Amino acid sequence: MTDSPRVLIADDEPALLDLYETWLADLDVTVVRAGCGAEALDRCDERIDVLILDRHMPRVSGDEVLDTLRDRAPDPRVAFVSAATPDVRIVDLDIDAYLTKPVTREEYVDLVQSLIRRETVSETVGRYLSDLSKRAALLDAESRSVLRADPAYVAFEAKLWRLAGRVDAHRFDDPYLQRLSPYGGRGGTSGGLDRTT
Repeated sequence: MTDSPRVLIADDEPALLDLYETWLADLDVTVVRAGCGAEALDRCDERIDVLILDRHMPRVSGDEVLDTLRDRAPDPRVAFVSAATPDVRIVDLDIDAYLTKPVTREEYVDLVQSLIRRETVSETVGRYLSDLSKRAALLDAESRSVLRADPAYVAFEAKLWRLAGRVDAHRFDDPYLQRLSPYGGRGGTSGGLDRTT
């Protein structure tokens, strides 16, 4: 990336756009705002490095924005920050992170910084970090016993364990990932996996 990274924030609540922009003011980033999915698509060009999307927006949803963007090249790092509670289907979404509203300033800023830093890691490490974030979102939304009963989640966990074995030597100096508990949810101190899950 040259110059300061460009971060597009898309949410249909103007007060949240104002808040998010204020939270990012201390970072060396250029913030681009979009009040709906259609506006996000219009403003998302090759200069956007990170895109933070709400899933439920009028006219064009965050999921529809994601589908459209993934057909373009190059595409930005994408995270959902949404009141929509995630379910196991997010394992198939081509996203880099998922946070459920409400979020704190620290969580939001750490997420954006994490996504910017991911431009410098290998594809395997990037995939692992994205899947670890999805796992955390799912464990925040649902009990482990319910998730373990879902074949899609079991397959996702197995894939995550395989990736973890390939990136063990990588040091994760990442506040967003350090916030994930050893069990995958928010609020912990380690981004690693624990065999008890």
